[in-house]
Amino acid sequence: MGIALALLLVAALSSPWWFNARRVADLALAQADIATGLDWAYDGEPALRWRPQPWLALPNLEVRDASGRSVLAAERLEIALPWSTLRGESLRVDAFRVEALDIDLDAAIAWWNAQPAGDLADLPRLDGLVITRGQLRWAGGALQDIELILPRFALGEPMALALRGSVVETTAEPRAPFALLLQIDAVPEAAPLRLERFALRVDGSGPIAATTATGRLQFAPWALDANGDIASWPEAWPALPAPLSDSPSPLAFTLAQEGESAMTAHTVLSLTRDTHHVDAEGTPEAVIAWLDDADAAALPPLRVRATLSEVALDGVRLEGVTVALDEDAADHANAGDIAEAAR
Repeated sequence: MGIALALLLVAALSSPWWFNARRVADLALAQADIATGLDWAYDGEPALRWRPQPWLALPNLEVRDASGRSVLAAERLEIALPWSTLRGESLRVDAFRVEALDIDLDAAIAWWNAQPAGDLADLPRLDGLVITRGQLRWAGGALQDIELILPRFALGEPMALALRGSVVETTAEPRAPFALLLQIDAVPEAAPLRLERFALRVDGSGPIAATTATGRLQFAPWALDANGDIASWPEAWPALPAPLSDSPSPLAFTLAQEGESAMTAHTVLSLTRDTHHVDAEGTPEAVIAWLDDADAAALPPLRVRATLSEVALDGVRLEGVTVALDEDAADHANAGDIAEAAR
């Protein structure tokens, strides 16, 4: 939606009324209403200057959907354009700064899913995207104190995005806030919108695992192919079964997803630690629902196959063990129903 607003502001600043800040702001947001099906509004006096380049600031921006739910809000949004854009020689934004951005993730996803498919091949070149004091909210939690910097975004050119924030849970038994640090390096492409040569680095505290990964990410429809390493298994995560839990070695992983979204996508995950290997197949949405359901079956809704070099059971050591769990049997299985075969 921020890119859509940038394009609309380009059109507004190109109009004959561009010397009047309120006219420009009102025109841009009226066009944004039509383009997105959302209600764009601001409260206060916008600011406009044209030297050394056209620049517009909107105070107290709020965007609501048809039901009146706030999709996003910001205390202040600033955009600067080069004169070449106004002359129609380029499609470029020189600076895009948002202060105290507040996004309702559930509302934003609902809006996105309702939009017609498009290849987004005409995205503008964006230099200097900065978000300060941001917040991303969802049912059960929020990412607060967001600081995001994206020096450059242009199709076909390398980009580097850095984000930091604090994850806060709003559930009945919330944990203490924990830090999140994220670095993404990639080459954005369109038709469809995707990130090629994707490199991810994640760090933080609590349940945030220090992770590195490379691969490819496509947004609509969702598709992810990645491989990387988890430095150590966080204590806040469900415990790994022995013998995977017995080693301090990093966990190598591969992850493949295809579907309408990351949560509903068919997901195949492989984990390798030393000589032990586990393959799991399912959907994140189903696994999260299983974790949140106190009356759920004993085993998760997954297909799992584990190959373990050795396992100790009641003083008996087994070598070359294969453990298989079928998703269809999980609804009726108890922990003792897992078939173990020594080879």
